[in-house]
Amino acid sequence: MVVQFGTRELTWPGGALLGFETPPGTANRDVAFAYQLMDGRIAERWAIRDDLSMLVQLGALHR
Repeated sequence: MVVQFGTRELTWPGGALLGFETPPGTANRDVAFAYQLMDGRIAERWAIRDDLSMLVQLGALHR
């Protein structure tokens, strides 16, 4: 198993995002990926991302 952590930056052009009308903007979100390897190849992949924080940064949701 291999695990990768990081931060992704995105530029959103505006419009519907995950069911929310979202204005244009940029956001960062933390991500984690886990890969199950079999015979030296990726057999399964899991991802976790912080979409709630991203929607707040873009102004789609308010705290």
